[in-house]
Amino acid sequence: MREPLVPTIDFSPAKSHLSDVMTQVFHGRQPQLVSRHRGKEQMLLVRPDDLAMMLGDLRIDVQATYDSDDVTLRAPDLGVLGFGETLDEAMDDLLDELRVYAASFFREPARFMSTSRARHAATLLRFALASEDGQRAMLCGVPGAPEGAAWGSGETAIVPEVETPAAIPLARPG
Repeated sequence: MREPLVPTIDFSPAKSHLSDVMTQVFHGRQPQLVSRHRGKEQMLLVRPDDLAMMLGDLRIDVQATYDSDDVTLRAPDLGVLGFGETLDEAMDDLLDELRVYAASFFREPARFMSTSRARHAATLLRFALASEDGQRAMLCGVPGAPEGAAWGSGETAIVPEVETPAAIPLARPG
């Protein structure tokens, strides 16, 4: 059996010395594997901010569909939609729906981890650990509007009318 690369502690000593283990994880920034049943069951203890950094710069691809009176934002990889009369409203709705999905995912992980949705885990965990601004930034950065639309911090996007709906990937404003 190979030596673990992450510091490991057995469950009983971890339980008896939880304060010390937490100090090592939090203040020492040292992840700890807690193991029981001779290593058959393990969990990782890590600071949430360290975990967010470890998960890196995950992004949620978002596509926008504009028509004459509403905007639909779609996160196709996660199967989540947001709707609104403006880009701002659709963005807020999409963020709310992503929060609902993440909360549901982590409230009942076994339900999701046994399906193809297991691949959403890292992105949803990164999203759940982020601040509200960080969550918004995960949507491919602060989204831009299509050519000819006005966009600014806290402003409503003024989206030109189009004859047929069109899917437009969101991009960072130039």
